[in-house]
Amino acid sequence: MNNISHGNLQAAAVIAKTTQTVMGAEVSCAHYDYLTLYFQYVKGDETGLIVKAFVMPETGGTAHQDLTWTAAAGTKTATINQYTVTVTGNYYIMFDIRGIEFIKFTQGGSNNDGTPTGTIAASYAMLG
Repeated sequence: MNNISHGNLQAAAVIAKTTQTVMGAEVSCAHYDYLTLYFQYVKGDETGLIVKAFVMPETGGTAHQDLTWTAAAGTKTATINQYTVTVTGNYYIMFDIRGIEFIKFTQGGSNNDGTPTGTIAASYAMLG
């Protein structure tokens, strides 16, 4: 039988304008295989919203940003993953968390423009 865990990261709050701001606490991923981040964005005066994921080997440890590796001509290149939305909606992002101890998520404005009036609420579900 699968283990399932749910949690809230952040009640609806105004997004950050100029810096990425942590949403809720670090989430322990031990014994789980997949995590789905659910978030509800209500667009305000800002251009949009960026959500980023960071993993850590221990709670409070060094944060490593979610990356995608691509190979070309024998060279592997890392591209930082960030998730940008520009319209009001309900969104989700799935992560393979096998081998990851802790994960955290941040949110912030996509262009550092306007006076952020948009909000984001976030929760998660893990399956193992």
